[in-house]
Amino acid sequence: MKRLALVISIMLSFSTLTYSQLSGDGSPSNPYSGSITGHLTWASPSEIFADNLTILSGGSLTISPGLHEGTFLNMVGGDLTIESGGSFTLNPNTAATILSITNNGSLILESNSNEAGVASLIHDGYSGSGTSQMKLYLSGGTTPGGVHIWHYISVPMNGIAATSFGSLDLAQYIESLATSTSNSEGWVAYDGYQYSSDSYLSNTFSTLELGKGYNYYSASGTTFTLSGQINIGTVTKHLPCDAVSSYEGFNLLGNPFSSCIDWDYMYPHGYLRSVNNAIYFTLKDKVASYVSGIGSDGGTGFIPPLQGFFVQVNATNGRVIIPPGARTHQFDQLRYKKADETSYISSDTISYVRIKLENSVDSTDIVVRFNKKASIAFDPALDAYEFSKTAGDINLWSIFNDIDYSINGLPFPESKIEIPLGINNVKTGILILSASEIRLLDNYSVNLKDIKTNTTIDLKKGERFTFNADAGITENRFILSIANLTTDVPEIVIPEKKFKIYSSFGSINIVSLTDEYGSIPGSVTIYDLTGRKILQKNNLEWNGKGDLNQIVMNSAEKGLFIIELKSGNKKHIEKVNISR
Repeated sequence: MKRLALVISIMLSFSTLTYSQLSGDGSPSNPYSGSITGHLTWASPSEIFADNLTILSGGSLTISPGLHEGTFLNMVGGDLTIESGGSFTLNPNTAATILSITNNGSLILESNSNEAGVASLIHDGYSGSGTSQMKLYLSGGTTPGGVHIWHYISVPMNGIAATSFGSLDLAQYIESLATSTSNSEGWVAYDGYQYSSDSYLSNTFSTLELGKGYNYYSASGTTFTLSGQINIGTVTKHLPCDAVSSYEGFNLLGNPFSSCIDWDYMYPHGYLRSVNNAIYFTLKDKVASYVSGIGSDGGTGFIPPLQGFFVQVNATNGRVIIPPGARTHQFDQLRYKKADETSYISSDTISYVRIKLENSVDSTDIVVRFNKKASIAFDPALDAYEFSKTAGDINLWSIFNDIDYSINGLPFPESKIEIPLGINNVKTGILILSASEIRLLDNYSVNLKDIKTNTTIDLKKGERFTFNADAGITENRFILSIANLTTDVPEIVIPEKKFKIYSSFGSINIVSLTDEYGSIPGSVTIYDLTGRKILQKNNLEWNGKGDLNQIVMNSAEKGLFIIELKSGNKKHIEKVNISR
């Protein structure tokens, strides 16, 4: 997803001094107006105000973030005229709102080569015979684990040819081809190639539609230039639905505008018919999700320009209307929008726990939320499925009533509720499970249990599991437990013994009784009863159940000693007697 920036006030930088026909100072009370004859750049940490501007032949106006996070040009009540030979450019991380544009020159919206930013434009009228270009950078290649990085994309113009993306992978999603157990059959390339069956179908396309999303992959990063008249009108998409399940009923839509659209504006205003509230889209190498004020894996309700996104239809008459009123500029698309008079929903008022799974280079997360209106079944207004278990190197989901979720809305438990977790790991390695956020659950305990090792941690205390995970899918090993502290009877867990520690012939013998510590380096520290450290050994490993580490003690040492073993985030303490 692209990052859009927008900030407010007044400090401009100019690249030339040839703007003598321009009046005003860019403030709300004295906006710029007039003609631009030379090459002019505006960069400001604040909002720049302008009324009517004309860029004459040979002149140019560039809106640049400069050294700031972004620059916003406010021409809400003004007209921009670009004469033949003139140009207007919005650099990445800049935005402009303009009443009307007359373009007989060139209009250019830039994109960063690292996907960190994209230009944003909102305008209500357009005329002229000039050129309009919107640039789109898409990264390529694979993740460290070898997973291909795909992008859901869209176009804000009619008539963009599929060949604009070269001979690279460009696919549409056909809802009717999905089954009740898999949605991979829905992916069909523009030439009819079906990825799942390695065969060719008759479902081809030569141009990209407004409001429809597509999937793109390349072995390397590329910047594409899309040319045509930028859409400013309402787009209506009628959505097929052959069946409804965790894999069926999904349609890939696309943002049809050159700015973000606010999904939370559309849902309460009646622009969705027979469509669940959740959206799903690619963010870096994963599929993020968002529903009713909260997201997983970085998902928000602000859908950037040039972004495709999935919705699920729950009846045969599905429809989404995307109106110009949903357009918005968003300062940081990767953050949640804070509550204000134009924000309909905010995560600041949601009770939830966010579970995070991470390895040494990557992380992913899911959300379990609680709401008085939620049910234990799938809630179209509150829940989001786990759309993909194979996007990226690691994946995490919750499981409830045989449904896999990225965001699961549940009623507040009267006593206790348990939610199993699922994990997919591309490569065998060390993983960490923890809670990265716990909000508005003061009267509830939040614990995580490892069924394999029979250990439970308190997520509210910041405790976490560090464990060695095999490649592939693991389900129901970890259980998230939320208990009402005012009604629940606490569960007393008797810890399973992890090691057998004994002495023989002046040595301390430590035998692993579990596979839990396999290949996780640990340390052993030995104390006498006064607390004095006698000996410490680091970087010890137990390669599985029954593995032995032996520590030879000084011949003078005898009596009762305390053995402290640390491995990962776990600690084991035991007393042992050495007699000679």
